[in-house]
Amino acid sequence: MKVRSCCAWPALVLLMALMLAIGCAAPAPAPAEANESPPLSLPAGEAGVLRIAEGGPPLRRPSLNAEGVNQPQKLELPSIRVETDIVPIGWYVVQQPNGTQVSEWEVADSAAGWHKNSALPGQGGNVVLSGHNNIAGAVFRKLYTMKPGDDAYVWAGGQRIAYRVEEVMILEEKGASLDQRRDNAKWIQPYDDDRLTLVSCWPETDNTHRVIVVAKRVEE
Repeated sequence: MKVRSCCAWPALVLLMALMLAIGCAAPAPAPAEANESPPLSLPAGEAGVLRIAEGGPPLRRPSLNAEGVNQPQKLELPSIRVETDIVPIGWYVVQQPNGTQVSEWEVADSAAGWHKNSALPGQGGNVVLSGHNNIAGAVFRKLYTMKPGDDAYVWAGGQRIAYRVEEVMILEEKGASLDQRRDNAKWIQPYDDDRLTLVSCWPETDNTHRVIVVAKRVEE
């Protein structure tokens, strides 16, 4: 019995050492969104190509606490009869066949998605919202029909913030060069003025192009 006990001690010490080593190991990597830069291209809306936002962490209405009070909650585009909720969206990392990893945008399901790295309404900068045009609610199906002078309203923090459309663009995306796609994506980058940028796909039956609507804030 003593012999067995003496022989068991080294094994027990080794087991404890292994457990300690595991407990002190480096923590698991943070989610891709925390470590990777935002995508260098515009969001898409093709089923099976980009993950719909509901496939990631649960999407909730922005909380009305001290941190979330200014997050956008609702969008109204009277000229195309759109009134929709807004949910926060981010991006995720996918591995390409050649082994490289790229970041791609989530796209909100049956809502407009607020890009979490863009500005908060009413605080200056570029507020970016994107949505589908022919699947998953198709909230931005008629976005391409908006015209300069049309109004857009965003609710945030209990206030309605007004914008007026200045530009409507249709940009080639599918099949375009990498340089062209990156140039297209400049519209969702930070800007110094107080603006709202809406993004979707075009045409209604396909997703080869992107629609960009740029509106500037106006006083009501």
